Amino acid sequence: MPTKNNPQKLIGELQMFRIRVAAAESKLKVVGEQALEAKRRRKEAKRIAQRARKQFKRSKAELAQLKQTLAKAEAKLFQAGGRALARKMARRKPAAKTAVRAPKKSKAAARKPRPALPATSRPARRAARRQPAVKRTKAAAQGAQTDALDPNQSMPPTPDSNS
Repeated sequence: MPTKNNPQKLIGELQMFRIRVAAAESKLKVVGEQALEAKRRRKEAKRIAQRARKQFKRSKAELAQLKQTLAKAEAKLFQAGGRALARKMARRKPAAKTAVRAPKKSKAAARKPRPALPATSRPARRAARRQPAVKRTKAAAQGAQTDALDPNQSMPPTPDSNS
């Protein structure tokens, strides 16, 4: 039955082409939407860039105007006999930006080297560092008031010492 004009075969081919056309149309629609979205994004980016350029130009003009106003005010001050004040203001200005600073020393280099710890095991070192807290009783604190105070030692005030 392999004849060229088999209607069943032609119908099957037609259905396949219709399916392919429908798939291509849907793909075209999706790609078209993506293109429009990209165009919108480009337009928005262009608007943002234009706004930024305008703002830059405005800021630049404002800065130039402020510099002019400052120069006029300084000239007025100088003419009004404020030469001494003008000199003081000139001295207060920070150093020019072109001056090269000396590099800062690192904190590690500024620290003094610590003496080496004795070679002991790790747990022993930990135990050696901890010292028991010294508790003072009220009687000991009162006895210490009568003795000469060590300037390095600070004592909390007692109720009796308020006299």
